Formats: sequence, structure tokens, C-alpha cells
Amino acid sequence: MYGLESAMYTRSNELKYLTFARFIFKARALTVLRLPQYKGSTFRGGFGHNLRKTVCINRSKECKGCILCSRCIYTYIFETKPPAGSKTEKSFAYVPHPYVLIPPDTEKEVFNPDEAFVFELVLFGRAIEYFPYFLFVFQQLGENGIGREQGSFYIDSVANERFGSKIKMYSHATSSLSGETQVYSSENFFHVYKDIVSLNPDEITIRFITPFRLKIDGKLRQDFSFFDFFRTFLNRLYLLTYFHCGNRFDRDHKELLEMSKEIMITRKNLQWRDWTRYSNRQKTRMKMGGVVGEFVLRGNLAPFLPFLKIGEFAHVGKATSMGLGRYEVKV
Repeated sequence: MYGLESAMYTRSNELKYLTFARFIFKARALTVLRLPQYKGSTFRGGFGHNLRKTVCINRSKECKGCILCSRCIYTYIFETKPPAGSKTEKSFAYVPHPYVLIPPDTEKEVFNPDEAFVFELVLFGRAIEYFPYFLFVFQQLGENGIGREQGSFYIDSVANERFGSKIKMYSHATSSLSGETQVYSSENFFHVYKDIVSLNPDEITIRFITPFRLKIDGKLRQDFSFFDFFRTFLNRLYLLTYFHCGNRFDRDHKELLEMSKEIMITRKNLQWRDWTRYSNRQKTRMKMGGVVGEFVLRGNLAPFLPFLKIGEFAHVGKATSMGLGRYEVKV
């Protein structure tokens, strides 16, 4: 794998409940790159295609029925399902993917040779151990080409970030991967933000950076309450923790959910933004619209702040693996 050395994933007693790691990729174009305004689907689709080419032994068109399916890295990462034969298999038709891929944060569509761009990757739980595979596959994607004209690029460097501390994990100059991965734990957020929580902020602004797709009763919703928003995120947090971290989120949230009904959205500046993507698997164009803009919360917000800060990394709503549902919290 390009001489990659195994990165160390440090485990400790502190790493409990939801665990995740953030990686920042700096890449450079080798040829002209022509990409859509929103690049999440293009990067995710290219990643999935190259991941399958890299790890698939069977080479069949369908993963279903393959005897290696339950132990395959591709199916775990890209076609995530509940473990076969488990008690949860019938309870959860949907399992969140163990990653969030955040594309370049620009609507710029043309990148010239040697022009740099940045994208990010968040890995959850045991997927953190597969980071070398992600790096290798992104290298393959860069070589094989991406976008309408299959433009090529290379990975210049990768940094691992935790609460502002950055460690260089990979450099194109040395073609080696080294260092210990810094890992976030959900419990870190209850510790780090305790001072802000003690101030009991009575107003928080949520700004969507990428479209937020909220489904209630099978239908996309543009209008929602804080209870709808928080319940959706809390469900995602539980599923990520249970399926990818081997834990149950050890906090009782029934009371918190009831409290969320008292939080008021006082101001909204939200718009629906439509965009389309082409699905190679379904051979059709799909609409992927969602809500962008911001809204302001008022009420007893202190208990919710650590959760909302975790959501800046985990995202919320549908299609999070391609970077949708990304937001920032302003206190």
C-alpha cells in the first residue's frame, strides 16, 4: 500500500460510548478537475467504486449472497447493514455508515493543475482502525480520476485533529503513515464544554452549512421543531454508538427529550435548496434537496450544548455519509 505503515489507534478506559476521529486531507490537482457545485456525492461515489475494486475478492456484481459479505470491509463501510442473524437484524432496517465524508467546502467547479483543495473524513468506532484503507482508496481515486472528465489528483498530506490539536499522519513526500490517532469520545464534550454549560446560555444559533434532510413519517419536512431536530440526532447518536462502538450510550435521555419540547425556535432564516446527483447503482438522477440557513433557539439550552457540539462532527438527517446535514453551533 504505497509503503504505508500501520497507524496506531490508541484505546484507553476514557474511550467509551461514541468514539470518532477527524482527518483533514489536503490534495492537489494533477490535471484539470471539473466537479459539480456540491461535491459530496461525486467523492462518495468515487470512493465506493474504488473501495470495491480494491477489496472485493468475489468480483460478482452483487454483494448479496457472497459468503464473505459479513466480514467484508466494503459492505461494512459502504453498504452498512445490521449483523446477519443478530437480534437487531429485524429491528433496524437502517444502520448509519461508520463515516462522514465532507467534500471541499466551495462551489468552485474547475480546479487547475497544482491547485490545492481540502476535504475531511470523520470515522466512528472500529472504522477508525480502517483509516489506512480510506487513505489508500482516496489515492486510487486520485489516480483513476474523478468528475466529468476523470481528472486526477494526489493526496499531499493528512492531518488528524482533536480539539484544535493537529498531528500530521501522512505526507506525500515520504509516502508513509505514522503517529497515534487522536480520538474523540462523546464524554470529552461533557467535560470540555462544562464551563460554557455552567453559564447556561439562553440563546444558541444553528447554521446549516450543507442541506439538512429531515424525514418524518416517510416525508421530507422543511418545517420542524427543535424536538424533531434533537430526536433525529439523538437516534443517530444511539445507532452510531451501538453498531460501530460496541456500546450503549449510557445516559437516560427520556427526560431530555421531554425538555426539548420546551425549547423554542424564535427566529428562522431557512430555505429549501434542491440539487441532483447521479446514482451509478440505480442508473438514474436523484433529487437531494434539503434545508439551508439558520435558526435561533431559546430556553434552557445548557443540557443540550454538548450534544449539539458532537453533532458538528456527526451531522444530522439523511445522507450524512456524503456530507449533508453539516451545521455549526454559535453560542
